[in-house]
Amino acid sequence: MNTIQRLMRSLLLASVALNISACDQVFTEPLFEADGKLTVAELDYFLGGMKEAANLSEEMDSCIKAQAERRAEIAGDPQTIDPESLSLPEESWVPLGKSDKRIILAQLVVTEASVFCSTGQEM
Repeated sequence: MNTIQRLMRSLLLASVALNISACDQVFTEPLFEADGKLTVAELDYFLGGMKEAANLSEEMDSCIKAQAERRAEIAGDPQTIDPESLSLPEESWVPLGKSDKRIILAQLVVTEASVFCSTGQEM
């Protein structure tokens, strides 16, 4: 297994572990009640333990954070975003509540940033 594959596997495992550990907090976390574009605090919620869990270098960690913030800025407000721009089925996205849209968009932005920083390619 080459270095990129090991890094991708570590990132994937870290993402899964973070998402699973957050499952019981997903619907009660007031953090995801903001208006407008995703906040740094919302992104940090998913980025918080990734560095240690995936044993990321400072450089990789900084890249992922910067890319996640950039992508969140570009994506815009989860309430008004076009689900097709995120490759999400409209029938699954539209009925979601405000908090759920923010959570899913934050997860997507962090995942895309992780893939880009580890492979140099878009998902």
